[in-house]
Amino acid sequence: MLQVTSQSAHAFQLSEFRDHVGIGYTDDDPALQRSLDTAVTYWEHATHHYTRNTTFTLDWYSTVQLVPVSGGTLTMSSVTDLAPDGTTSSTVTSSWFLNRSLGQHFVQLTDTGTFKQNYRYTGTFSVAAATIDPTVKAAIYSLGNHFFTYRSAGEEVSIYNVPFTVRAIIQMHSRGLM
Repeated sequence: MLQVTSQSAHAFQLSEFRDHVGIGYTDDDPALQRSLDTAVTYWEHATHHYTRNTTFTLDWYSTVQLVPVSGGTLTMSSVTDLAPDGTTSSTVTSSWFLNRSLGQHFVQLTDTGTFKQNYRYTGTFSVAAATIDPTVKAAIYSLGNHFFTYRSAGEEVSIYNVPFTVRAIIQMHSRGLM
């Protein structure tokens, strides 16, 4: 389980988003800001491609755990293990290291590290966001526009899907292809 513990504010500007959406007035700024904030959060949750500095905790139970983070620079702060009965834990950071392959990061054991079967491992990691790719910005703004346009709980006629182009960009980033 990946749990975000802290994040900096995102760098997307409301005025630029308003221009993207094609709204030249400020009356809808609160709704536009909520839609933009939601789009950024949705993007990060769907792709694990962080657009801002983020610290998160990851729990795992196997020897090699995929850390689904693409983009930015990832660092490992600490790793602890927890006994199956939950009574003891110890810091085992030196037994693990980060490796990168196919656009993704992996947490792997060092040669001297020992994996304890049935133990729960918890690691704290930080990602320093990289420069935001123009396709990512376009996808986030398009998502924000979608959330702004269809912001009611239900629509009278039909269900609306996230636009295909946005889904395609999300899939490329979530698979580590960009």
